[in-house]
Amino acid sequence: MKRIAALVFALGCVGVARAQQAPLAIQCHPERSPYDAVTAAPEQHKVLFEDDHVRVLQIILPPHTQEPVHVHALPSVIEGETGGAGGARFAYIEYRFQDGKFIETGRHEVSPVPGYRKVQSGPEGPHAIANLSNVPVTFKRTEIKPEGCAAKAGF
Repeated sequence: MKRIAALVFALGCVGVARAQQAPLAIQCHPERSPYDAVTAAPEQHKVLFEDDHVRVLQIILPPHTQEPVHVHALPSVIEGETGGAGGARFAYIEYRFQDGKFIETGRHEVSPVPGYRKVQSGPEGPHAIANLSNVPVTFKRTEIKPEGCAAKAGF
C-alpha cells in the first residue's frame, strides 16, 4: 500500500517506513524515544511549539545533506514550499532495526513539483531524508497527540 511520506507534498507518493503504534508515554512525550526526530536529528528538527495536544516542528534540509535516521511516532500535517521551482531533489530512505543497528531497506528519489503543499501523514518508522540538490528547504510538521495526553494533564 502506498502512503503519504513526510515530504509527499515535495516528493509525491512514495512508500513510507511504517511505524508500530508507540506506547502512550512516547506519544505524549515523543522526545523520550532515542529515535524521535528531535532527539535523533536535532540539526534538522526544531520544536516551535508544544502542548498536550500538538507538537509543531520546523524541519530544515540544507543542500547536499542527509538527516540522521529517526521516527515520527505521531500522525501529523506537513506543510511548506516544495523547492521544486528551484530544482530540488530528495531521497526518502527507509530502514529497519536489526541486530542493534539500522539497515537500509529502500530508497526513493524524487523531484517535487513546484508549489506550496499541505498533507496529512501517519506515523513513520525509521527513515531519513537526503536533500540531493542545491536548494535549501524548510517545512512545518504539526504532530497530533492522542486525547489521552491531555486527559493525563488534567484538561
